[in-house]
Amino acid sequence: MKRLTIAAIAAVAMLATSCQRIWDVPVVELAQSEYNVSSTGGVMVIPVCSTGIDDVEVSYKWNSDEWETDANGDMTPKEGWCKVVKIINEYEATRALPVWDSGVQIEIQPNTVSVERTAYITVWSFNQSAVVTITQTAKME
Repeated sequence: MKRLTIAAIAAVAMLATSCQRIWDVPVVELAQSEYNVSSTGGVMVIPVCSTGIDDVEVSYKWNSDEWETDANGDMTPKEGWCKVVKIINEYEATRALPVWDSGVQIEIQPNTVSVERTAYITVWSFNQSAVVTITQTAKME
């Protein structure tokens, strides 16, 4: 009986030390933290490795790209020059919270002014986020 107990304890110890734990935690990683795009604009895809893209937000550096001011000085939100077109999802589930490569397709309007402009794309997966900076060059005169 004593030998059987020792053998059982040894087997449990071997199983416990040989199992690799996979922690199911949210992940969102971007291939690059910033992109420089030409003043002509266009469509591009931002590569993302994540546990699923839940939301994408576009914000702008504080300047005239974000607000329109009327004659009274009142400000209203302006339609942005950088828009999310779609989220591209491709994955193979390998765990409870699978990680896969996907992308955020954005469209950038041509820059018609002689001032460089900047947008920030925030990608969310559960409670994790990552930000990529899009800087568009000024219009060449």
